[in-house]
Amino acid sequence: MQGSEAEPASLPRKSLKRGLVVWLVGVLSALLLVDAWYSYRDALAAANQAYDRSLSASLKGIAERIYATESEVVVDIPYSALELFEAGSSDRVFYGVTYQGGEQITGYEGLPLPPTLQPNVAVFYDGVYNGQALRLGAMLKPLYRTEFPRPVIVILGETTNSRQEVVQSLFFGEVGRKAVLVVVALAVALLATRRAFKPIERLGGAIRSRLDDDLTPIEASEVPREVAPLVYAINQHMGRINKMVEARRRFIADAAHQLRTPLAVLNTQAEYALRQHDEAAMRPAVEAFHKSLGSAIRLTNQLLSLSRAEPVNGLALAPQPVDMAALAGDMVVELLPLAARKHIDLGVEGMAAGCGAATVSGQAVLLRELIANLIDNAIRYTPEGGLVTVGVACEDSGEGAATVVLTVTDNGPGIPASERERVFLRFFRLDAGDHQGSGLGLSIVREIVHGHAGEIALDDAPDGRGLRVVVRLPAA
Repeated sequence: MQGSEAEPASLPRKSLKRGLVVWLVGVLSALLLVDAWYSYRDALAAANQAYDRSLSASLKGIAERIYATESEVVVDIPYSALELFEAGSSDRVFYGVTYQGGEQITGYEGLPLPPTLQPNVAVFYDGVYNGQALRLGAMLKPLYRTEFPRPVIVILGETTNSRQEVVQSLFFGEVGRKAVLVVVALAVALLATRRAFKPIERLGGAIRSRLDDDLTPIEASEVPREVAPLVYAINQHMGRINKMVEARRRFIADAAHQLRTPLAVLNTQAEYALRQHDEAAMRPAVEAFHKSLGSAIRLTNQLLSLSRAEPVNGLALAPQPVDMAALAGDMVVELLPLAARKHIDLGVEGMAAGCGAATVSGQAVLLRELIANLIDNAIRYTPEGGLVTVGVACEDSGEGAATVVLTVTDNGPGIPASERERVFLRFFRLDAGDHQGSGLGLSIVREIVHGHAGEIALDDAPDGRGLRVVVRLPAA
């Protein structure tokens, strides 16, 4: 069936697109505000430049008609000096002529003075007079008479109504054009964003419409380059999930296949034992049942160990430092009773030879299972009175990298060189007489070794008789 689960109501749909749109609107709005401030400043500067020319002409016209006689200062304000401000203007004009120092000669009293003045140079500035904002111009006029040593200051100001009208006209015209451009740019950006997100939306739809067991890689040829790494990461994750699912399926298939026969045998033996009324006749059936039950338990445990040993199952825990010498010694002590039943000499030698500590980074439970399987196999296939030796050593693999080497050597029948690769396959059994193994021991060992980035090899025993298993693991 197809993946038809409804999306959670709390899942924000198209949140990335919405966030990008909000970001674009915010950036463009901020840019428009900044540009509006600069546009207003430029419009005000342009209006002042144009109107200050008229103000300068009138100011110079007044200054030229000021002269001094022997007894007085004559101020003859020409009509043309004020005529420039009267034609269709809504502004008022204020003028004043004072001595430098503050004594009024004519005109409006109390007009704002400029901060600095130079002779015959017009200075323009803003000021307030009787509550009205003014644009003023001032000029210092020397009289060149000994009777009047002080120069006079000519001040001419006008209200800013006309200037503000011009400023607003320039400002709104400029901002209006740029606002239109911003809206067009935003529309283009929204369209481009929508087109850019289309492949992602199609990708999401394709994933939602997949079958529940479809873990094939996602096609990344039509997605944007920026999204490709995400698709590759998803494909890698789906690949890991697919391996885990395959491991689960393999475990279920193996368990169903391998446990069906032992369980059927157990059921038959139990039925046979129940049909016996004599205790003496029932005992052989119960003993056979007990033996079969032990084999079934061992097979089940090994299946579980194999499943846990496979790294793709996702059951691995965080690696910890493990002392292989100590672990091997513990396992030898634990399995001594099993060796004693067959009068096998089980011992250890060469513990951590050549290094301070035979420590690896891994999982103690799995490494314990590895050593237990190797020793158990060696004991099972070594004849009575035989010899099984476990060794742990260190060797330098070059460039400062150390390797911990675990060896398990027996003097049993060994494994032919032609079969040494096949014995690692699941459920593969050699023709070993009465030995009834599950065929999983070495498979478990290989999975554990590979999960710890190690190597395993089978070789002849040093004296040519028996088998030697060599496991190399990176030292911590």
